[in-house]
Amino acid sequence: VFIEPINPSPLIIVIGAGHVGKAVAHLAKWLGYRIAISDDRPDFCTQETFPNADYYIPTEMKDLPDQIVITNKTYLILTTRGASTDIEGLPTLLKTSAGYIGVIGSKRRWAETVKQLLDKGITREELSKVHSPIGLELNAETPEEIAVSIMAEILMLQGNGTGKPMKEKH
Repeated sequence: VFIEPINPSPLIIVIGAGHVGKAVAHLAKWLGYRIAISDDRPDFCTQETFPNADYYIPTEMKDLPDQIVITNKTYLILTTRGASTDIEGLPTLLKTSAGYIGVIGSKRRWAETVKQLLDKGITREELSKVHSPIGLELNAETPEEIAVSIMAEILMLQGNGTGKPMKEKH
């Protein structure tokens, strides 16, 4: 008898249920990932808003690890509404074994987030786990284009890719 273990698809947790979060969840589901949606606003974290998600976790980011198991096959994508939300929730997420933590926003927003997290006692080593700004440089503008940028980065990292155009690959 041959028994093949069933390994579940990697899990993407979209934290922040705005326009970019919706686009990321849609694209990631299409790519075969399991999807969890988390937002501290319960009205945004519903099946009506995200019909294809597998899990809905209406909670503050800092409480997320108490609500769902986060492993090295978990990709945390923070598409939150501001740095203050990230500063409050990231310290808890940095203690998990997440395979990827990405934070949306400008370099300026991330620099301010880093400054405040360092002031809270988070180390630079811990912060080095975070990808921010999130995604590959595509000059993306719409939520859908930003989602492609984010998922391209995740696929690149999963497959040990370089992010270079295929015509440059030897």
